[in-house]
Amino acid sequence: MKFVRKIGITGRVYGALIGLVMSGLCITICYLFPIWWCLYWLPILYFPIGFWIGYTYDRINALANFDCLTGVANRGLLMRTLYRCLNKAANSGTPLSIIFIDIDNFKQINDIHGHDQGDLALKIVAREIKANLRSTDIAGRFGGDEFVIICPGASRIQSEAIARRVKKSIECKAFGTFGNIKLTISTGISVYPEDGSTIDKLLSFADKVMYRNKEKRCLAGGVSVKLQ
Repeated sequence: MKFVRKIGITGRVYGALIGLVMSGLCITICYLFPIWWCLYWLPILYFPIGFWIGYTYDRINALANFDCLTGVANRGLLMRTLYRCLNKAANSGTPLSIIFIDIDNFKQINDIHGHDQGDLALKIVAREIKANLRSTDIAGRFGGDEFVIICPGASRIQSEAIARRVKKSIECKAFGTFGNIKLTISTGISVYPEDGSTIDKLLSFADKVMYRNKEKRCLAGGVSVKLQ
């Protein structure tokens, strides 16, 4: 993902900055030890330490910004990204769409088939979401069994097409069934500025639409859990 590459670059930058500090230490060492000793040992010591610092920083940032189970952005990174995208949309006059996704009957999946199957459901949903996004879209786990997709520049028609594609992919029989449970999702969409001008309003609108769609599906018999 784009964020992973960005974090990797940031880690290397911080590693380089720390390396500059270490350079001061190197100068001191060169003053205290013979030049031949410094030329031989400093490269051996310096580069592994610099690499380890950059790698460690990358790992810390990944843990702080991405969901450990699914690999998508966590809520903190998602909200920061949404804030930036909303500001950009407001300044440029372009649309911004939010797709709210909820796994149907997720509690029953956990209760009946165990939390390992619930975790597997979350991983499958996250994987299929990522596989069906545009290069500019950002997906994240909002909490529990809820996911959010940020679609910069997408109109309602475009975001609806993305939501349908994700839904079809997740509900495919090839990987949408755990034993006797068919994995299904409910979605809701909000578009800036028609449905709200703030993050809270856009998320609230998409959440309400998603629950209305879920209720309609339940009434139509489209959401069910078949017991063994």
